Order: sequence, then structure tokens, then C-alpha cells
Amino acid sequence: MMIRLSILEESGIPDSNEQEEVVSSIQGKQNSPFLDLNKHPPVDETAPVDDSYPASGYGGDGGYGGDGGYGGHVFIMEDDLMPGDDIHIEPVQQGPRRRQRPPVDTLQGHPYLEFPDGTDAARHCQKLRRMHVGSHASIDWDAMEEIAETPRVRRFIPIDSPWHRLFDLAHTPTYRELLVEFISSFTFHPPGEPVPIPYPGAPPPPEVSFRLAGVQRSMTLAEFAVRCGLYMQEEIETEIYTAGLVVVEKPTLVGFWQVIAGADHWEHDKSKGRVSFVSDPLYRYLHHLLATSISARGYSREWCTTTDLFFLYCLLYRRPCALAHGLAQYFASGHHRQERGFLYGGAYVTVIARSFGLVPHQDPHLRTPAIMPTRMGMQSLWGMRVIKRFPVGPRFKNREGGVWREEDLPEHFEDVHPPADPADVVPVEDPPEDLDGAAAPQPPPPAGAPQFPRHAIRGGAPGAALHPDVRARLDRLDDLVGWLVRAEQDRREREGLPPIPLPPVRAPHQQQQPQQQQHQPQQQHQDSDSDLDA
Repeated sequence: MMIRLSILEESGIPDSNEQEEVVSSIQGKQNSPFLDLNKHPPVDETAPVDDSYPASGYGGDGGYGGDGGYGGHVFIMEDDLMPGDDIHIEPVQQGPRRRQRPPVDTLQGHPYLEFPDGTDAARHCQKLRRMHVGSHASIDWDAMEEIAETPRVRRFIPIDSPWHRLFDLAHTPTYRELLVEFISSFTFHPPGEPVPIPYPGAPPPPEVSFRLAGVQRSMTLAEFAVRCGLYMQEEIETEIYTAGLVVVEKPTLVGFWQVIAGADHWEHDKSKGRVSFVSDPLYRYLHHLLATSISARGYSREWCTTTDLFFLYCLLYRRPCALAHGLAQYFASGHHRQERGFLYGGAYVTVIARSFGLVPHQDPHLRTPAIMPTRMGMQSLWGMRVIKRFPVGPRFKNREGGVWREEDLPEHFEDVHPPADPADVVPVEDPPEDLDGAAAPQPPPPAGAPQFPRHAIRGGAPGAALHPDVRARLDRLDDLVGWLVRAEQDRREREGLPPIPLPPVRAPHQQQQPQQQQHQPQQQHQDSDSDLDA
């Protein structure tokens, strides 16, 4: 058997450490029996043997060699080699991966995509029809059975549950025209939240509204949950739907991230963390499914956002999750994505269309072919580098290369708050205390003065930060007023006019004005400002 090893000479592969490990493992060990074709050590039948990766590269959606990935070259690690393998090292020129350009607008003038000029739907459609449409990824249960992970996956995703339907319905074709029309016209007003009304007494807008196949439709969120296939009608009145979580506090989510990956690997300023730091391979697999379904996006699936953490937290801790609410939020924000991004959710739009009796594959107005989904099978698992072949068969592997042993999630964990910047916190001293320990009485603050907390003030103390600016501005205004008065007096003196009667100088005791005189009518302030500007 001959193994062709392609070593990239330019930057661009996802992990440079892996490239260095490949080079050092192959080129730096000249005495290795695996590299000497004349020396073949006896084969240890009890040692775990790792298959070489598929010839198509690291497969899977977004993998190295899969859809939108780095294609065609196989990276062989040292423990992938077998005695007798012939190795040929071939340098390959490859630059960094570039994102695809937006596709050509082939949907212009489509009857389903004609919206009234000047409407939000028309503006959204003009952008969305030039975007790429992504392919959904669903669970490959045969692959889970092959790596003996089906029982554990079923604990998180029971049969005939909303989570099971979410991932199962992802294996549905996507029709580009229907998806663009749906997202362009989709509006969502969550139940219980205040919504603006055009005039008093007007009926409130529907919770969910959209246009599909040229027909405008509106419904409640509960009906939307049933039509998109996530919930059964009899579940709407149960806690499966009514008790679903909509949001989880961010400190709780970051605390959950600390459990599965470590808080040190969370970027608080960007509110995201790299999925490669997640220790459990199954959690990484489930995150990839979420990132192509209910929180879908394009090439950024190597990052775990707070939205991903919310759904992953509900999934792993088996908390009721408002999946229909999350899917509606995704559709409502779809037009905010960049034109070079990807549109997802077409599988669920197809399910909704079928619930109204539409048959998309028989619709003569659909010009583009259906975008078929994929299953995250063995090729994707090899591409994610989370499995390895052992004597018992392929299994999830840990970071040391051994068989992954499941670790139970703790029932409770501590919340993690973002660290405060010490330079941005100005401590405020506590009030002095008497000898008996009682705090000395403080004078009451002046009426109308802002109150600040006594423990810490972020951004600097109020007086210390604003005093130089206020003082400089007051001095400048005083100079301008004096200059204007002197200029006017000189002009009147040249023209033989009497001098301007100046206001009398107030005594110091008259400068303390009552509180009610400190706030003059707004018109007087405007008149004074106009005089100064003149």
C-alpha cells in the first residue's frame, strides 16, 4: 500500500500544530521502522489500530475537504501508519481558503419574490436572493450504532421528542425560492411582549406572519410550532411546550461552558469559544447539528456562541426548550446576515409548505433544483477527528488517543461572571466610623443630585472625571462674554452712544439661589443660548 502524504507549504490549514506534528512524525524520525521499507516489525494484534482518513480529505459539512472545506489532501499521523506502507511525501502549493462570492441573482423577477416597492419584504428579498443556501445536516443513526453511542444519544434525544423531530426534519430538501420568500416576509412578535400599534384601538399584529408560495399567512406561535413539525397538537397544552425556556442568564451559560470546556477558553469580549476545547466528542457532534439547524450559520461552526450554548445547555441537561420560539427568532433575523453568508432553515420551510397541502417538487414555479440534506456519518466523524479504530471497532477517542470514557455532567455548577477590568473600577472609600463602630452621619445630598453606589463607580468618579472639562468650558464662555462686552462698548464709544448698562455685581450671599429658582423655564435657556451664539 502506498500512502501519498501532501504537506501544505503555505498557511491556511486550520491547525498549524497538526501540520508540525505531521512533519516531525514523518520527516524527523529517520530511524523509525515505519519509515524504513526494509524493516518490518512484528504486528501487535492487541494494539489499537487507527484507519487512515478517507481519501477525500476531512469530510463533512465545513470540514477539511467537505462542503466549503480544504479538499483533497490526506493528513496521516504517525499512529495512522501500518508496517509495510510506502510513504511518498509530496509538497503541495495551497493558499488560504477564501469565502465564496455571493451567487448570481438568478431569482430576479420570480413570481414568488415580487413584493410591493418600498416595503421591508422587498428590501429583504433583494438581499436574500443573492445569498447562498446551506445544506442541513442530520444525525446518522447508523454511524451512532457503529461507534456504540446510540444509547447515550437517546438519553439526550428521546424518540418522538421535540429534539428528535428537530434533527430528524433537518433531513428534508430545501427549495431556494420558498426559503427566500419565507424569510423575506417573516415577522415575529413573541407572545406577552409589547408591540407597537399604528393607532389607538387597532388590533395587535399576529404573532407569526409570512408569505409562502404567493399566499400571505398569519398564525399564533403555537400553530407555527405544530406546522413546522416540532410539536404535536396534543403537546401544546403540556409543559413540553408551555414550560419551554426562552432565555438563560449568561453567567449560567458560561458556567456550563466551564463544565464542558473550561472557562479559560471562553472569550468574554466576543461572547464565544472554540468548539475544539469541548472535551466530549459527542457534545461537539451535537453542536455541529445545532449550528446547521436552529442556530445555523456558515463557516463559523468552529465557534460556540451564547445562542449555541443555550440550546446545548437545554439539550444536555434535558431542560424544556422553546424550540419553536428559537426557530421563529432565527427566521425573523435571517435578513440581518451578510450577503456572503448562508441561509438555513429551508428544511422546516418545506415542512410548513407541506402542512398547507403544497407539494414543492411538483410546483412549476420552482426553477432551481432542490438542495438535498446530508447526514453526519462516519466520514464526518473522521473529518472531525473525534473517532479512532480500536480492536472493538471505531469509537470516540480522548485527547490522549485512548477510548473516550463518558463523564457525567454535574447536577449543579457555579455561574461564571465576566472578569472586571481593575483599571475601569474606581473604589469609593467607606464612610468613617465612630469609636463605637457606628457610621458617622452623612449630610443629605442636595435635591436633584445624582446618586451613585458606594462600593464602586465604573468609568471614574463623577467629579474628578468631569471637573477639568467643565472648568475649561466655563473659562472659555467667560472669556467670550467679556470680549463681546468690550467690543460692544468700544463700538458705542466710537459712535458717541452711551455705554451699555451692565448688571450689578451680586454679593456673595446673593449667589445662593433657592432650589426652585435653579431651574428656569426651557424657553429662557434657549434665549440665553441664542444671545451667546449671536
